[in-house]
Amino acid sequence: MASDLPRKLVDSRHPGYYQGMSDWAKWRLTYEGGDNFRDAYLEKFSTREDPTDFALRKGMTPIPRFAGTAIDDIRNSIYQRMRDIVRKSGSKSYQNAVNGLDLGVDRRGSTMNAFIGVKVLTELLVMGKVGIYVDAPVVKPDATVADGSQTPYLYCYQVEDILSWTCRKADDPSEFQSVLLRDTVMQYDEMYTLPTLQVQRYRHIWLDQNTGHVMLQFYDLDGNMVGADGLPGGGPVQLELTRIPFILLDIGRSLIKDVCQQQIALLNLGSSDVNYALRSNFPFYVEQKDGKAVGAHLKHAATEEGTASTGGQNSADTNVKVGATHGRTYDKGMNQPAFINPSSEPLNASLKLQDRLKQDIRELVSLAVSSLAVRASAESKAMDNQGLESGLSYIGLVLESAERLIASYWAAYERRTISARQVAMVKYPERYSLKSDADRIKEAGDLQKLMTAVPGRLVKRELAKSIVQVLLSGRLTVDELDAINQEIDGCNYTNSDPATIIQAVQAGICGVKTGGVAMGFDDNEHEAAQEDRIQRLKEIAQTQGVGQQIQGGGDPAARGLSDLSADPNAGRAEKAASRDNPLDTTPGSHVRGKGKLKPE
Repeated sequence: MASDLPRKLVDSRHPGYYQGMSDWAKWRLTYEGGDNFRDAYLEKFSTREDPTDFALRKGMTPIPRFAGTAIDDIRNSIYQRMRDIVRKSGSKSYQNAVNGLDLGVDRRGSTMNAFIGVKVLTELLVMGKVGIYVDAPVVKPDATVADGSQTPYLYCYQVEDILSWTCRKADDPSEFQSVLLRDTVMQYDEMYTLPTLQVQRYRHIWLDQNTGHVMLQFYDLDGNMVGADGLPGGGPVQLELTRIPFILLDIGRSLIKDVCQQQIALLNLGSSDVNYALRSNFPFYVEQKDGKAVGAHLKHAATEEGTASTGGQNSADTNVKVGATHGRTYDKGMNQPAFINPSSEPLNASLKLQDRLKQDIRELVSLAVSSLAVRASAESKAMDNQGLESGLSYIGLVLESAERLIASYWAAYERRTISARQVAMVKYPERYSLKSDADRIKEAGDLQKLMTAVPGRLVKRELAKSIVQVLLSGRLTVDELDAINQEIDGCNYTNSDPATIIQAVQAGICGVKTGGVAMGFDDNEHEAAQEDRIQRLKEIAQTQGVGQQIQGGGDPAARGLSDLSADPNAGRAEKAASRDNPLDTTPGSHVRGKGKLKPE
C-alpha cells in the first residue's frame, strides 16, 4: 500500500485546478500571438479550399496581438507606480536583493520590482493566478548568516504547475497545509555542463502534524521518490520552517478570457481580406458583343494550325490583346470596351468590423479590470476611469499582500527564532492613474480656471490640492503629497497667477508685499526691490537730465520716468505734439524708421 501512495499523490488534482483548464492554452496563445496562435486558430474557408491554397493563404496572413497589447497597457500602468513602493527595514541581505545586488531576488540579478513586474504581474493578468516559491540553498556546515550565497531567492510557478493544495484554518500560522507542484528541470552533460534534456518532477511540501515543521519530498513522473538531484531513493527533508514558503496570487479571473474570440475573428477576417486583395481585387476587361456573331457553333476564322478556314460564317470567339499599345474597334451603338473592378463595399465592411473588434478588445479588458473592484456608477466616462483605477488598486493590493508574505518567509529562512527575525515592511501605492500627460495638464487647467471663478479661500485651497493630485499623484510618494497639501493649507493667499497679481498691485487692490508673498517671494523681498527701483530711477534721471527738462517745462514721462509724472500718458502726448508742425511743407512722416546697415 505504501508503494501506491506516491503514484496517487502525484496524480491528485485540486478541484479548482480543472476550472478553466481547457482555456489555458488559448489564453497564452492569444496573449503571445505569433505563428503558434495563427496555426492553432486560422480556419479554412470551406472544404473547397485545398491544402495548397490554405498553406499559401496562411503564409501571408497577418497575425493580430491586440489583446496582448491591451494586457501590456494594464501591466505598465501598475509597473510605472512600482518605483513608489516603500520597502523598509528587513535584513541587509533582503535590502541588497530587492535592489538587485548579490544576485538579486531570483539569483539572476533581478530587482524585486523587475521580478514582480515582469514575471509575476504578466502571468497574473493573463492567467488570473500565479505562484511564488521562496527557496534557499542547502545550508553548508561551515556557512554563516552573512554568507551571501546562502540568501533566499524566488521563482514562479505557472497555473498549470500548481496541481493541488490544502489550505489551513484561519487561526493557523501557515496559509497551506500541503502543496503539490510540478517542476521543470534540466539535465546536464557531465563533461561540458550544458543542458541535454528537459525533464519534469513533482515537489510535495507539507506540514508535519507531529513536529510542526515543513517537509519536502520530490517525485519523478512515475511517482517514485527522488532527491533534489533527481537520483532515486531520496527521502523527505525537514526544513527549519513552520510555514510553507509558497504564495498563491489570485485575482479571480483572467483579464484576457473575454477577448480571445475577438482576436481569433480578427485573425480570420484579416486573412480573408489579404487573400481577396491579392487574388481577386484586380480589374478585368469587358467588351460588348453581338450574340448572333458569338458562339462555339460558328466556324472560326482560322484553324488551330493557323491556316485560314473556308466556307460558312466565321465565329467572333477569339482571344484579343489588350493594353496601352493595343487598340480595339467596337460596333456602332455599342459601349466602348472598358476595364471594370469588383466592388470595394465588402472589403470596407470587413475593415470596419475589424476596427470595431479592436475597440471591443480594449473595452472588454478595461471592463474586466473594473469588475475586480466594486462599481458605484457607470453613467460617465469619468466613472469608467474611476472603476478602472479601482481595479488597478485591487491588483496592487494582491501584489502587496504577496510581497509581505515574501518578506516574512525570507526572514524565516535567515533566523529560526521568531523574535530575532527582521521582517521588512512593504507598502504599495494606493492609487493608480491611466491618464496621459496631456490629459493631466488639461484637467489641471480646467481646475485652475475654477479657482478664479468660485469664491472662498477654503474651496480654492481644495481645488489647488486637486491640481497637485492630478499632476503629481503618479510621480510623488504619499508623504510628499501630504507635505505639499500642508503647505497649501498654510498659505494665506490662494492665487499665484503672476499677471493677476501684478494687475492687482498696479490697480491698488493689494500691496507690494502681499503681491510678492503671493508669487512665492520672501516676505521682505519687496523692500530690496523698492530700493533697487529707486536707484534705477535716479540713474535714469541723471542720464536723461530730467531736472533740466522739468525746469524747461518738459514732462518726466517723456524721459522714461513715468512714475514721477502726474500723467503717465504725458510722454506720449509730448512726442505727438513734437511731430505736429503745421509750418513744415515737407510731405511724409517725420518719424524715424528702422536703421539700415552701412555697406561695407
